[in-house]
Amino acid sequence: MRAMNDLLIDHVKSLKNVDVIVGLDSRGFLLGPILSTELGKPFVPIRKKGKLPGNIKRESYTLEYGEATVEIQTDSISKGKKVLIVDDLLATGGTMSAAIKLIEAIGAEVVECIVLMELNSLNGRSKISVPVFSLIQYN
Repeated sequence: MRAMNDLLIDHVKSLKNVDVIVGLDSRGFLLGPILSTELGKPFVPIRKKGKLPGNIKRESYTLEYGEATVEIQTDSISKGKKVLIVDDLLATGGTMSAAIKLIEAIGAEVVECIVLMELNSLNGRSKISVPVFSLIQYN
């Protein structure tokens, strides 16, 4: 855990232009607050449909086995802020792509996505419009 934290923190520090850390439901909630606390940046969750109060923006996407929807509170990130998205896994890229669309829809900019593991054979990176950093890649 310590080595993983150190690698992620060092990488994010090298970006130098991150204002907000966003974690994807639910395992991004484990990694995002670590980065947020260490770097002194706010943490914002993107949740599955129906979990957030207040005004929300939603984005649906296709899974191998159906469809899913994620949501963000519309006032959680100010326009123009630079955002880092954090999750545990990049597989087909649907969730990450939907998260990027949500953040852009509320007027912020995604500078990078960070994942612990990427499954290269599923080619999820091809759906992501911003740089992706993964600690582990499986073919």
